Amino acid sequence: MKLGIIGATGWLGQALGLRLVQLGLWDAGDLVLCNRSDMRSAYAAHPKAVWADVAGLCAASDVIVIAVRPEDFPLQGFDPAAKLVISFMTVWSLAKLRALYPNARIVRAMPNGAAPVGASYTPWVGAGLGAGDAALVARILSAMGGQDAVQDEAQLDYLAALSGSGSAYPALMAQAMLRDALARGLPEAVAMAAVEAVVCGSAPFLAGKMGELDALLNTYRAYKGVTAAGLDAAEAGLHQAITDALAAASAKAQALGQ
Repeated sequence: MKLGIIGATGWLGQALGLRLVQLGLWDAGDLVLCNRSDMRSAYAAHPKAVWADVAGLCAASDVIVIAVRPEDFPLQGFDPAAKLVISFMTVWSLAKLRALYPNARIVRAMPNGAAPVGASYTPWVGAGLGAGDAALVARILSAMGGQDAVQDEAQLDYLAALSGSGSAYPALMAQAMLRDALARGLPEAVAMAAVEAVVCGSAPFLAGKMGELDALLNTYRAYKGVTAAGLDAAEAGLHQAITDALAAASAKAQALGQ
């Protein structure tokens, strides 16, 4: 089965193509790749991969992944016929894509920035897919990390705001902590090391424990010490700030798809 990736040297397209081959999920000789530039060095270790223009890719591929910026779409020569298409684009809703390509079986998926290291979480939605299509989509997306089918595009829009944000919100928290530490006179190197320990060093400790967050926070509070005082001061405002942020981001995702 031939898999075509349009935008094969972009952030997500390259992550998908390389990881599929590295994990043994796809043979390099069954990849059909397309990009706008001549920058193909990332695939130098996989000379069996085929390079084509958009029309050639569509003709040669059984499954087509669109990994380009939404403002660059539609693409000249793009005609998927009745093939399975997986789009990574925002803005282009299922309805918009179906209006242009009524015979295609279309899926929208939202990987995040951790795709190159296999730590993305990719929600996806598609209508009218058979069991074989759904299993194939799951297999392809699993190359970048976890994946799940969701019920509709409203859920996908919300998850574009949540999991699609990648490291953005942790980076914002790190920035706030760093600014506070520097304002209190800490040397920059010390402040940066301390913040990195909190934001990055503690992340593995939380992995797999999303069902235990209440118990974990209650453990900190039970000591009635320094961290408990900080949690009590931050909780209400932080919860509301995150709620507001996700509401604004998901509303933006919905508006872009209109």
